[in-house]
Amino acid sequence: MDKNILRKEILERRNYLELDNKSKYDKVIFKKLINSDIYKRSKKIFTYISFGSEVDTKKFINYAISDNKDIYVPKTDKVNKEMLAIKINSLNNMNVDKLGILEPKHVDKSKIGDKFDLIIMPGVAFDKNGNRIGYGGGFYDRYLEMHGGLQKLAVAFTYQVLDEVPAEAFDICPDALVTESAIYEKRF
Repeated sequence: MDKNILRKEILERRNYLELDNKSKYDKVIFKKLINSDIYKRSKKIFTYISFGSEVDTKKFINYAISDNKDIYVPKTDKVNKEMLAIKINSLNNMNVDKLGILEPKHVDKSKIGDKFDLIIMPGVAFDKNGNRIGYGGGFYDRYLEMHGGLQKLAVAFTYQVLDEVPAEAFDICPDALVTESAIYEKRF
C-alpha cells in the first residue's frame, strides 16, 4: 500500500475518534509511559508536543517537568527541513506554527540538546516489525540519523498498529511503542 494513502486513512480515522474514547486512551497511555522502566531511568527526554488528534503528550511533559526531568521539545525550520531540541521549563510562552503545532518562541543556543536518555517520537502508523510512517516531512528521520544510538519510543492508539506498513531503508523506527492496550518492544 502507498504511504500517502495509508497516512490519509489512519489520520482520518484518528481525527474521528470519539473524544471520550480519546481521553480514556490518553490516560491509559500516560500511566503506562510514566510507570515504564525507560521513563524512570531517563533524566533527559526529547518529546514532541502533541496537537490535534495525536496521543496527548502535554500532560506527560507537565508531569515530567514536575518530576525533575530535563524536557526538550522540537523547534523546526520547515524551509531547511531541520529540527532542534530545545529545553523547556513549561508549555507557557510558546508559539503556534503554521500547522498549529506548539514550539518554543526562541532558540537559546544554551538550551539546545543533542544527547538524550529517551526520545518520544510521533507517528501516524506502525507495524508489528517496528516500522513507522510519520507525517511525511522526514524531520525525525534526519534528526535521528544525525544523532544515532538514542533510545526511541513512540506512543499511538492501538488501531495505528497494523500488520505491515511500507518502509524504506532511511526510515528510523522506534525501539518501543506504547498504546492503550500494550507496550511493544523492538520488533514488536
